[in-house]
Amino acid sequence: MRERKISVFLYLFWLSCNTVAAQNYAVISGIVADTAGVSIPEVNIIVENTGKGAVTDSTGYYRLILPLGQGYTLVLSHVGYAVQRYTLNLQDRESGGYEVRFTLHDQPQSLSEVSVTADRAPQGTLQRIATKDFRQLPNPSGSFEALLKTMPGVSSNNELSSQYSVRGGSFDENLVYVNDIEIHRPMLVRSGQQEGLSFINPDLVESVDFSAGGFDACFGDKMSSVLDVRYRTPEKFAGSASLSLLTSASVEGLAAGRRLSYLAGVRYKTSQYLLGTLDTKGQYNPDFFDIQSLLTYRLAEKWNLELLSNVARNRYRFIPETRDTNFGTLYNAYNLRIYYNGQEVDRYTNGTGALTLGYRPTDRLTLKLTGLAYLSHEQETFDIEGAYSLNELDASQGSSTHGGNTANIGVGSKLSHARNYLDARIWSVSHTGTYRSNNGSWRWSMAWQRETADDRMNEWVMLDSAGYSVPYNSKSIELEYARSADNYLAASRFISSLQYMRRLTGERMSWTITAGLRLNYNDVNRERLLSPRASVTIRPLAIPQLSGHIAAGLYGQPPAYRELRDMQGRMNTAMKAQRSVHYVAGADYTFRVGQLPFKLSTELYYKRLNRLAPYRMENVRIYHAGDNMAKGYIVGWDIKLNGEFVEGAESWISLSLMHARADIKGDAYGGFPLPTDQTANFNLFFQDYIPGAPSWRACLNMSFSTPLPYSYPVPDRYDLTFRMPAYRRVDLGFSKEFFKEERPHKFFRQIWLNVEIFNLFDTNNTISYLWIQVVSNRDGMKQQYAVPNYLTARHINIKLSATF
Repeated sequence: MRERKISVFLYLFWLSCNTVAAQNYAVISGIVADTAGVSIPEVNIIVENTGKGAVTDSTGYYRLILPLGQGYTLVLSHVGYAVQRYTLNLQDRESGGYEVRFTLHDQPQSLSEVSVTADRAPQGTLQRIATKDFRQLPNPSGSFEALLKTMPGVSSNNELSSQYSVRGGSFDENLVYVNDIEIHRPMLVRSGQQEGLSFINPDLVESVDFSAGGFDACFGDKMSSVLDVRYRTPEKFAGSASLSLLTSASVEGLAAGRRLSYLAGVRYKTSQYLLGTLDTKGQYNPDFFDIQSLLTYRLAEKWNLELLSNVARNRYRFIPETRDTNFGTLYNAYNLRIYYNGQEVDRYTNGTGALTLGYRPTDRLTLKLTGLAYLSHEQETFDIEGAYSLNELDASQGSSTHGGNTANIGVGSKLSHARNYLDARIWSVSHTGTYRSNNGSWRWSMAWQRETADDRMNEWVMLDSAGYSVPYNSKSIELEYARSADNYLAASRFISSLQYMRRLTGERMSWTITAGLRLNYNDVNRERLLSPRASVTIRPLAIPQLSGHIAAGLYGQPPAYRELRDMQGRMNTAMKAQRSVHYVAGADYTFRVGQLPFKLSTELYYKRLNRLAPYRMENVRIYHAGDNMAKGYIVGWDIKLNGEFVEGAESWISLSLMHARADIKGDAYGGFPLPTDQTANFNLFFQDYIPGAPSWRACLNMSFSTPLPYSYPVPDRYDLTFRMPAYRRVDLGFSKEFFKEERPHKFFRQIWLNVEIFNLFDTNNTISYLWIQVVSNRDGMKQQYAVPNYLTARHINIKLSATF
């Protein structure tokens, strides 16, 4: 019933939107592009001496309504382009619509070097993230997502992983697209050091749009965010190479009489030196490799064929030897020492192929037909025995034995075994279309998707404490836990969407209104899911640097296989889609301090959650309850200031405040914090030039996040939590530029040398806990000790990169 009310409201709201009467006015519209014909978003257009103006949207489109009978001077400006003035004569024109295309020229100054900028497109909540200075970011993982994690509303307390949480959502609630293709990732990854390479190759990226909530109906069915990535369309031969923890190379160009464009990248990563800073010592052998390509062939003037392909092979082999961890407080300090025997071998191999046939019969209409195949083979195997000794440390200041062992609390061993195999396959056929009119556009899609998952899981842990099997049974040996499954899932989904965007311009305000509806049908649980969504963006024409927006919508997430499987491995095919209703309101304001540009962005949001499936997080592994048993809410505020604190180098500060709660229906324990409930998250990314050495640049990346909840190992009690320590990390990088693009070398356009200091202050950040159970301590009591699993320590990295 609620869905029908929202749908009716959106329909009536759309019918009530009318254009401004233009009996004595001319409607001037068109595209603003650069000299290569690429459209430019966020161009300020000022009509001199009138107080009127406009700002181009994410497609470079603008629209002005001006009185007839006089001439006007239009001033176009954008960071990185020369200011342009145009004369427009409407003295002898009749009322109606006129299409005028403007071209901006590059500005040959350091201002054009500004790169890491988040410009919000006027439609809804999408923001543009430029990536030119990605190479400056000190980045242990080498993934593009490291840049995304510095954005407001985005959180990740794990520098080894590319996964992230957005506004209280889990890692599984984020959509990622590359060239309109939805990206899938492996399911069995347990920790950041196993994870390997994320799909997005930064060397190939042209543009990135991101929404932390309230996104449009043209995007898919997830509850938190959407990351929309576009790879480059090559115009000439070029390439790049980089040597570091992550070694990469890319090449691009044209062939077959410029009918064929190719873009390809290869990456290889080994993080064994970085992993050597962890508490657990041993033989780390991570081996991660992938190759990607984007081929585009122009079949005819209006037809083109595009192939996006990726093959990834991620292997992780680890032979642990010892672990030595100190933990506790100043007055209650402990030490855990473990001696290991055994090894872990994990393999994650996957491939993606997407073939798109594009047809553009007119400049206004674009049609696409896409076929997608995704194959994944995942293997997680280990047999590891650890003999441990837990001791109390002397915390007495001034004692001759300060820091040494004073008493043994417990000894024991732990044997962990796993033989987990998962084969996943996804096939889909989809059609998308876009029709653009003078003052709006239609966008639609239809898709059929087939998914299969063949899961064979067998893992258990046997715990021995002081010669007793835990849990203790006088008649038999019991395991601490055992999970076993042999599941097979075959599901088909039918998905469609329809979205309408309308631009309205009055004498004082311009409006961009977007409304749409998604339909998703899942044949496993036979659920039909309707998702209405809408957004409104307002700009006062007299203050074109100011904009405000509101968005609302219903976001349902049909369960994927990993969400259907509970903590014991059982599959619940009756589980329904989790739902979240988003309410978002925000504003953007651009300004200058002297000649330096700045932008202030802020958003308030509220998410009402229902039909939730509770979950627990262990490093990056999520253990789902497999049932819709909870409801909840998330409320928060994001703010970001970015700009040039020094000319030519972009920096920003972001702050996010959030409160996320859930409540299981019908239990007697009350509400509890979601595993992602982080009260505050602060990020600082700052760039500056070394005084007297303008070719040297320093980059500081600082993160602080308040403690996250962590669950006690008690089955079905999600309310029993405590807080992990706050996440604090500072990474520092220095880069030397040997050649600039405006003065390139004979063979190279640019060469950079980066020296990076990861975890500058050598902070012990906790990602999870190892539970040590003592059968009987000195006081005759049974106890469990939560031993923190720390992330990486201080490490120095050198990176050499070049473009040609």
